[in-house]
Amino acid sequence: MMPQWTTNSQVPLSEFSTQRALEQVKNISKEPHFVGSGNHEYVANYLVKELQKMGLETSVQEGFSFSDWGTLTKCKNILARIKGTDSEKALLLLSHYDSAPHSASHGASDAGSGVATILESVRAFVYNKKPHKNDIIILFSDGEELGLNGAALFVTEHHWAKEVGLVLNFEARGSSGPSYMLMETNGGNAALIKDFVAANPKYPVTNSLMYSIYKMLPNDTDLTVFRKNGNVQGYNFAFIDGHYNYHTAQDDINHLSTNTLAHQGTYLMPLLDYFSNADLKTTETKNDDVYFTIPYTLVSYPFDWVLPMVIIAFGLFIILIFVGIAKRILSFKEIAKGFIPLFGSIIISGLITFFGWKGLLIIYPQYNDLLNGFTYNGHDYIAAFVLLSLAICFAFYQIFSAKKVTMNHYIAP
Repeated sequence: MMPQWTTNSQVPLSEFSTQRALEQVKNISKEPHFVGSGNHEYVANYLVKELQKMGLETSVQEGFSFSDWGTLTKCKNILARIKGTDSEKALLLLSHYDSAPHSASHGASDAGSGVATILESVRAFVYNKKPHKNDIIILFSDGEELGLNGAALFVTEHHWAKEVGLVLNFEARGSSGPSYMLMETNGGNAALIKDFVAANPKYPVTNSLMYSIYKMLPNDTDLTVFRKNGNVQGYNFAFIDGHYNYHTAQDDINHLSTNTLAHQGTYLMPLLDYFSNADLKTTETKNDDVYFTIPYTLVSYPFDWVLPMVIIAFGLFIILIFVGIAKRILSFKEIAKGFIPLFGSIIISGLITFFGWKGLLIIYPQYNDLLNGFTYNGHDYIAAFVLLSLAICFAFYQIFSAKKVTMNHYIAP
């Protein structure tokens, strides 16, 4: 699902280097740098210098922004632009540089990792001096943690905002694990999926179920502002494992996974090469695709195929049942009995898991203090409850299958 990085990796200047990106994270996340702190100004100045070091003309956008969250914030957005040869729409690379204000977060993952990914990718891109059609805008936004204020300031007040055709946004809601690709669209996703496949990132991790759930959640990123206020769509890239470090003092360089940082780089480099020359006016569509990833590959097909596929599958299922009955392998009586272990195991597993967790919160009341509701040994609990559910399932089938499990028992599930 993701690259395995080692310190022995020797990467030429023409390529993305996780080691160099990690050095950027280290410099950005030495101390908490929330809006209004002394270190916030230090990080802003550092980013300006790093962009200038690449030979890029930088600018700073300052102003007040009132967010949907009810916060009025003075923001300081850091901007740079790489001119293309024939640009009609610009590609925008986006991440925020402020850290969470309500904790001693150093902002290494959220979102120092995103800023570092962009800095190192842009450095490699500029070093290669490849001709490209589209302008590339780099935006390190401010005030994201207070209400997406910096992004709102850019979209509503900066004259570059109307030129943006697509956004690549790098975020974090944890400190490790694979980076998932999520989209923000006002219409369908088919065109964005087609372009993503064409860009061919090496380790794609995503699926359309995640996309559907994400659209129903209240979670917002800077990219949401571009979609809602500017009708500009794009891609989010974010990792969510190590969730207990999110917005805490443990969001520092020591808890950021180097494999995760490397994964972010494997997204941006090919996407930057592709979208710097793609037609950014063709990303809008009303059609949706169903999609999912297997190692190294993204599989997609039109959403319109779903109903015919379900009908065909259901038809084949019914035919196979009647063939089984005709051959006396199946019987309606035994098929009906097969629903008892199925629903029994599901209901009992669900109840034991639900109330089992409630019991653990009584035994260990300190779990209630965890900001994100996920314990440090949460993966162990998941494994334990999964194994317990399997044991319950096996027990039900052992009790209700008489002598042995037969084909009849497979019909219900």
